[in-house]
Amino acid sequence: MTRFDFAVTPTLETRRLRLRRITTDDHHDWLAVWHSPGVLDYLIDFQGAPNDAVGREIIQWAERIFSDRSGIRWAITLKPADRMIGSCGFHLYDRAHRRAEIGYELHSDFWRQGIMTEAVGALLEFCFAALKTHRVEADVVEGNAASAALLKKLGFTLEGIWRERIYQRNTYQSLWQFGLLAPEYRAIHSAGSDS
Repeated sequence: MTRFDFAVTPTLETRRLRLRRITTDDHHDWLAVWHSPGVLDYLIDFQGAPNDAVGREIIQWAERIFSDRSGIRWAITLKPADRMIGSCGFHLYDRAHRRAEIGYELHSDFWRQGIMTEAVGALLEFCFAALKTHRVEADVVEGNAASAALLKKLGFTLEGIWRERIYQRNTYQSLWQFGLLAPEYRAIHSAGSDS
């Protein structure tokens, strides 16, 4: 398989989910995700709930990182519906060093159903198979036990703590840094296919 060329946003499919390009039609659904209870508690990007203008800027950001070839953000939708219930993707893609950072969020109505495990699993398969990354990273705000558990379940290792890395909501926040290497990912999937 040749390395992904960023010509067209691919659609990723799992048993229950379709991950597709985010469009301006998703604006209100994405705002609903961010405004659902608990979603913003640990998101790094926002000081408070995004308003209409910020929501439009973030859709433009998703378009920009794709055109810059530095990332893709997918809308997470449940089959057969096409309504956005969350998003996931990679950004800060460094082709020369074959690494990318991932991020994700999900409307709280859909928590604890394995949806994000499924979505991020598809995202990782894309990163390691199509992008040919060697390393995938994720930064998690200290205290976000659910996100840390998700990453550990998918094979990530907690590599350290960025102490007081960001200033958010009038205080410094530390970040847990997680990493997953291609040989580790392949070993996990090889073991899974043997059982």
